[in-house]
Amino acid sequence: MSHLFLAVESVIPADHPVAVLAIPLGLVFLSGSVYVLLWSNYGAKKAAAIYSVAFFGFNLLLGVFWWFGGPGIPVNLGISHLPGQPSDQYAARWYPFEAGSERAAFFASVNNTSEFVEVAEYLGKADVPSDRLVADPAFATLSGSLGGAVDAMANQFLPIDGNGIAQIGGQRRQSYEDDVARSAPANATGRATPFYTAEPVGEPRIVDDRGTGTLVAVQRFQAVANLVDAAGTPLEPLPVGDPVDWYAFYDPGADTFPSALWSLISLALFVLSLAWLDRMEQREKRAAADVVEQPEDLAVPIAQ
Repeated sequence: MSHLFLAVESVIPADHPVAVLAIPLGLVFLSGSVYVLLWSNYGAKKAAAIYSVAFFGFNLLLGVFWWFGGPGIPVNLGISHLPGQPSDQYAARWYPFEAGSERAAFFASVNNTSEFVEVAEYLGKADVPSDRLVADPAFATLSGSLGGAVDAMANQFLPIDGNGIAQIGGQRRQSYEDDVARSAPANATGRATPFYTAEPVGEPRIVDDRGTGTLVAVQRFQAVANLVDAAGTPLEPLPVGDPVDWYAFYDPGADTFPSALWSLISLALFVLSLAWLDRMEQREKRAAADVVEQPEDLAVPIAQ
C-alpha cells in the first residue's frame, strides 16, 4: 500500500494558469513584503525608489555574471532566449547546403574542395598521436560540433519522414530504383525500413572560407538501399546513385545577447531609479533648509 502515497511528478505546461501566475505571485509575496517594510519607514514613493535601486542593481550584477561569468560561474549560464522564442534561438548551429544553391554562392571555398582539411590538420595537430588527440579539448569540441553538422547535412541530402520513407524527387527515386533492380543480390527478398539512407564517406573536412571568414565543412555522402533476405536479416547496404559532396557553414550564434540585453536594461532602470531617489533626497534637503527657525522670544524685564 505504500505505493499509494508516492507522489507522481508531472510537467506543468507553460500556458497553464499556475505557470503563468508563478512569477507574479512570487514578486508579490517576496518583493512585496520588502516594499511594505520600506513603505512603513519612508512612505510609498521613497520606498518605491529605494526598492527600485536595490532591485535593478541586483539584476545588473546578475546579468553581468551571466554575461561574463565569474569565479566558479561559467560564461552564458543565464537566460538563453527571450520570451516567446525557442530555447535554442541564439545557440550556435550548422546550416547545410548543396553546391549550386543560393547559399553556396556566398562561399568561394565551395568551388575548391582541395582547400578543406581534416580537424587535426585544421588545429595544427596533424602529427599528434590519435590517443592524445582524442583527449585534446579543442579537438573533442570541434569534432563533436562537426558531428552535428554531418547529421544536418545528411538530413538535407536524404530527408526521411516519420514512416521511414525518403523524401526525394521522382526522377531521383527512379534512378535509385534502377540501381537496385540492376545490382540487388540474388538472396535479397525484401526491403528494410527505412529503405534508402545516407552514409558518410570518409571524414568531414573544414576550412575558413576566404571571402567570408566563416567556418565551412564538407562531407561526402553515398545513398544506399537497405535490403533483407528471406529470414529478415539485413544485407550489406547497396550503394545507389553517385557520391555527392554536401556543405554546411557554422553560425557561432549569439549566446551572450539575452544576458547582455538583460544587463543593459537593468543598467538603464538602475540609473533612472537612482536619479529618482536622488531627486527625492534633494527635495527633502531643500524643504528642510527652507524651514526658518522662529527667533526665540526674550523675556521682557519687569520694571522695578
